[in-house]
Amino acid sequence: MLNLLLKNADLTKNNSNTDQKRIRQQSFIVEYLYRNGPTSNPELAKLTNMSSPTINKLLVELMGMNLVLELGFGDSIGGRRPNLYGINPNAKYIISIDIDCRMIKMGVFNLQNEAVSDVVTYFDNVKNKSKVFDEIFNRLDTMLRELSLSLDQYLGVGISLPGLIEAKTGETFSDLKIDEQSLESFFMQRYKLPTFIGNDSRVMALGEQVFGAAKNKENVLCINICDGIGMGMIVNGKIYEGKSGYAGELGHINVVEDGLLCTCGKKGCLETVASGTALIEHAQKGILEGKQSVLVEMVANNLDDIHVSTIIDAVHNGDAFAIELISQAGYYLGKGIAGLIHIFNPEAIIIGGKVASAKHFLLDSIQQSLNKYTIYRLKQDTEIIASELGGKVKLLGAVAMVMNRLFEQEKEFLA
Repeated sequence: MLNLLLKNADLTKNNSNTDQKRIRQQSFIVEYLYRNGPTSNPELAKLTNMSSPTINKLLVELMGMNLVLELGFGDSIGGRRPNLYGINPNAKYIISIDIDCRMIKMGVFNLQNEAVSDVVTYFDNVKNKSKVFDEIFNRLDTMLRELSLSLDQYLGVGISLPGLIEAKTGETFSDLKIDEQSLESFFMQRYKLPTFIGNDSRVMALGEQVFGAAKNKENVLCINICDGIGMGMIVNGKIYEGKSGYAGELGHINVVEDGLLCTCGKKGCLETVASGTALIEHAQKGILEGKQSVLVEMVANNLDDIHVSTIIDAVHNGDAFAIELISQAGYYLGKGIAGLIHIFNPEAIIIGGKVASAKHFLLDSIQQSLNKYTIYRLKQDTEIIASELGGKVKLLGAVAMVMNRLFEQEKEFLA
């Protein structure tokens, strides 16, 4: 991480042991300040077992590199108030992109995880992959041009993507490739920046762990309900990926005997009855069969214009049919979640994604289903909550993913 922050061509394995030691110490301070916020010289000395003069020298060097700022005085613990030091939020920037099946978001964030650009959100369909990526590149190029930052001010690109993604290589097992190139390599080639791709549900879990309701919790399941249904798992404080990075395909557990055919080729998957795609299809089918709903007026009789957001708006406006759709989805989600509670005994389950915007309309029906399918004592242990981060959780998670990977690479380099 420090190597990338400094862009120092002289930082190699051939540095002297003294130089390597100093760089490791600087790197620790940068990572600690990024993850934990402002702190004092005495606090850093306690954490590192280094002397106060050594810490002071390292801080002065980091301030000279414009990576650390002196922020004033902290609270006194006896004697004079200590100086506080924090990461310079505008020392570097991260590009974050959230690619969903029907919606794309992107923004540029500083080291305080604040958006320094407008966060662009628009509808598109990743099935039209040549068109969709042309549009991503056009919009991202415009965003970067408007920010007028030099390329070396960016640390990297983080991309949240649905589907199976090999954890170690970043290879995507879908048709989301450009000219047979992986997205990761294509973005690296185009923008000359480190690029990291993560499964959207695990990126959501990371966002919740760093910024949201999973912070300081050890065992949490994060359910991402968008066009499909996925799950990110925090087990013993760490993101669980499984052997190859494919863990968490909650949408493909069976909840309906001999049900509808799923995109995976199986019948009765949770995705066929509770995903965003299922909600849209059930809404269109119900209206064509004669169901009365404000949805028809909202889309001016063009049922192809029904999105998850349209259904959610109808729910909050008290539309009986839309509420019925969300309640049915919640019932099946509860049935699937019951199994998770019995297996994992988590302290919390966070419901995120577009469908989670239905809030208590969804959570109430999930709870009713859990009452039916879950052992009471186990259910008592688990809090079911809607994500407070809403639509920005995966953008923030992608930022955290970039920083985590860069810190990991730095430690490997300096080992």
